[in-house]
Parts: sequence; structure tokens; C-alpha cells
Amino acid sequence: MYSNPSWFYCKLDGQAYVGGPHPTRWLMTVADNGRLGWMKDTAIYSETDPVRNC
Repeated sequence: MYSNPSWFYCKLDGQAYVGGPHPTRWLMTVADNGRLGWMKDTAIYSETDPVRNC
């Protein structure tokens, strides 16, 4: 994802381990190509706690 700012629809904890402060968190978003998908928490600079749960 190259867009800035980025937005995230929701977050999902308890998924595949990715490390970082939220080691099992993934976030749903729309990628630069317009497709819906998941992004691992460690790839996001900002705090993701405020994002609503899926």
C-alpha cells in the first residue's frame, strides 16, 4: 500500500503471528489496486487500537 493517508475498515486479532506490539493482528483495507484485502499490523506505522473490530 503506497497511499498516504491510508484507512482501515476493521481489525482482526488472533490470526497468523506477525510479531510487533499486536503480534496476531491483521487489518482489512482497500489496496492501491482497488482490491479488498488484509494488511499485517507490523506494516502500519500508526497505532491500530482505535480501529474497530471486524
